[in-house]
Amino acid sequence: MPNLTLINLTPPNLPIGYCPTNYQQLANDIVSGTQATFNSSIGNSFFNFGPTTPALNNQVYPWLDENGEWWVFNGGYWSRKNPVVANGSDRRIFVGTTNDLLSYDGGDGTPYSGNIYAGAMWEVDTNFDAKFPVGVGTFAASGTVNVTGSSTSTSVSGEDKHKLTISETPFNEHTHGVAQRVLPNNDDYYMVAKNWSNLGSYSSLTIQGAAGTGGGGAGPTISNGDLSTTNAENSGNDSSSTLSHNNLPPFYGVYFIKRTARIYYTK
Repeated sequence: MPNLTLINLTPPNLPIGYCPTNYQQLANDIVSGTQATFNSSIGNSFFNFGPTTPALNNQVYPWLDENGEWWVFNGGYWSRKNPVVANGSDRRIFVGTTNDLLSYDGGDGTPYSGNIYAGAMWEVDTNFDAKFPVGVGTFAASGTVNVTGSSTSTSVSGEDKHKLTISETPFNEHTHGVAQRVLPNNDDYYMVAKNWSNLGSYSSLTIQGAAGTGGGGAGPTISNGDLSTTNAENSGNDSSSTLSHNNLPPFYGVYFIKRTARIYYTK
């Protein structure tokens, strides 16, 4: 074990035949002859203590302040190291303003500008701007995402708005029959439901007029032989009229912040 004794005391060698006149003289002679030696092997034995900034001639000694934090005088500052590594991989969530961030965690209210003793301790990590963090791993259908990745192994990168492609739309069908009254003018047309498309199987039907010289209202009785029919079928929307839809989940805006290259707290 190392010797942690702060001061070594060496008693005096009293001469042969020494005879003090009283006990007080004996005590005085022992104390005055004792030698004290500081144990330099355990480091500096002196330090400043308390809330007051140490005087100039005491800057060679470390300072233990009223909060139990140790400071040493370096580079013209009383300083101590930030335990979070400068320019490291730590990230934090911050909900203050960017101006607040300049003073966060010991920053001095100014941007970091290359001085390891001055400037902001943290800054915004712009890689996260308008992006959601996601755990590294493999999605069930979209491939693998790696650390710092912004797209998966299948090139999925996410989007705030999305326009459906034809293959992404569900099957849908909009069909109708068109009946033409052949007599007398060959120009009256009527929209009928799909299940009426085979109108020739009915001896007579009364249907609603849709266009042509017959106008609106109830159409005439149409007999077999007077009708021709057609069907119109569509799947999905025409690409010229489709719109992108919002694809965002509920969210709450925050800053993701990282350490600057500043190393030391100062005071």
